[in-house]
Amino acid sequence: MDLILETRGLSKRFGGLVAVDNVDIRLGKGELRCIIGPNGCGKTTFFNLITGNLKPSSGRVIFRGTDITGWAVHDISQLGICRKFQVPSIFEGLTVFENMRVPYYARAKPSIFGRAQLAKNVNAEIMGHLERVNLADHAHELAKNLAHGQKQWLEIGMVLASRPSLMLLDEPTAGMTVAETKLTAELVRKISEETDLSILVIEHDLSFVKEVALKVTVMYKGAIFREGIYDEIQEDREIRDIYLGRHR
Repeated sequence: MDLILETRGLSKRFGGLVAVDNVDIRLGKGELRCIIGPNGCGKTTFFNLITGNLKPSSGRVIFRGTDITGWAVHDISQLGICRKFQVPSIFEGLTVFENMRVPYYARAKPSIFGRAQLAKNVNAEIMGHLERVNLADHAHELAKNLAHGQKQWLEIGMVLASRPSLMLLDEPTAGMTVAETKLTAELVRKISEETDLSILVIEHDLSFVKEVALKVTVMYKGAIFREGIYDEIQEDREIRDIYLGRHR
């Protein structure tokens, strides 16, 4: 397997609390993986360790063969690791199209003399991304007027526009309707199928997980509890007990 991300013995302690406990994960190029587990099991802290928002107490983070443990957030982002947070981080006072232009300007950093040419070159690509995330018809609407699910899709589009190698999605269906969740599952699966992008998703909604994931990692009390395909995970009685609060 051509690895894009590997963690080795990754741990994070806050005083006496072990939030992430000796986690080893290997993610292949182009792989789509879901991480599930009850609230407080360490999923978001794990993402924070990967992206540099937190420094690990021990262990390593390896990206494309390079040890990036403890690197600054902006340096990790420039390597091609991009993250979508649970709460959409969009510019509500800009149009949908203008939001999509932000990653291009941030990446290209053109001089004032090059902006017109940049806009000409990227407009078609931006519309392509908006088509992919079901927002082409809303390109000239203010982002604040989008429905909640559409705001989530816009941020996914902005992540795609930054041309990452690894996309981290933190509960992308949080607050969505059943219909929006289904469309989001279709969107993430389509992105995975049409690109070589590696995608790691934290998610609670098991209907979403069933639709998108070939492999599922279950975290519990900061550690990896199980890994397997969805059907194996869904049929595991101990995992059901964890979600129902019966596992101690």
